[in-house]
Amino acid sequence: MNEQLLGRKLELVKAEIGEMTYQTIEVINTGCEKDVVILDKTNVISFYRDGFHFDTYHARQELIRRLGKHAEVVLPESLYVSHTEDFVIERYVPGYWLTPQYVEGNLENARQIGRSVGRFLRELHSVSKQGLNLHTRFEQDVRNDMEQGLPLLEIKLSRVEMNQVMEFLNMYYEISASSPTCVVHGDFHYDNVRWDEQAGRLGVIDFSEGGIEDPALDFMYMCYYPEEFRRKVFEEYGSIERNLYERSKLYNRIYGSYDMVETLQNSPRKPDFQKGYSRFFDRE
Repeated sequence: MNEQLLGRKLELVKAEIGEMTYQTIEVINTGCEKDVVILDKTNVISFYRDGFHFDTYHARQELIRRLGKHAEVVLPESLYVSHTEDFVIERYVPGYWLTPQYVEGNLENARQIGRSVGRFLRELHSVSKQGLNLHTRFEQDVRNDMEQGLPLLEIKLSRVEMNQVMEFLNMYYEISASSPTCVVHGDFHYDNVRWDEQAGRLGVIDFSEGGIEDPALDFMYMCYYPEEFRRKVFEEYGSIERNLYERSKLYNRIYGSYDMVETLQNSPRKPDFQKGYSRFFDRE
């Protein structure tokens, strides 16, 4: 987002709620559906690129409300929804991004953090689906997106590599047909998970991809973390599914294919083709 566009967006906010005073501003525009502006690490303003959908946002807020009754984590609090549907303002969730590098640099706390992550995911996946207007559409989205993406990959990849892509997708569709479903965060990436060292507390943001999906989707990034941390996550989660971790790596490969395709499509997310290639073809 350039300075001129940022200025126009902030003018929209000013027109509704008045002049804003702040010392620091941070802009994040790498997400799939919105540009985010953080003011003084206090308020977060989200501008939706393809328009704000109130029903979808309301469903996510209901999920957060239900989760907040039980989960011992800091969740985003909705402060204001634009009456023109141009933006929403939420309370900032403090802490450090819970990246694999952060965990590796704080191994003395890895067990505590891992237990907090496992407990949160257990509580999230136990939230009742009843009355939540969340959808089960991940597999169909993959099918639709790959219908457009495969011709692009055919230009870039070898025949042997394309055969591997097709074999993988067929395997995923088959496994997906019999996988259990529950309420999921949908984008449990480390950019959406924070650790407040002072409070010793987890914070989770951006439930915009929440849905009724395979619980393994929320474990997709576990393969990048230290083994001790990962073990504590699964111990606290307490799943009886022995293949949950292995199944989670399927989703990591799917997003590797997305990174390759979106690079070829010149996506505004600006993914990296080589990283996507490694993410898909490197099994370790």
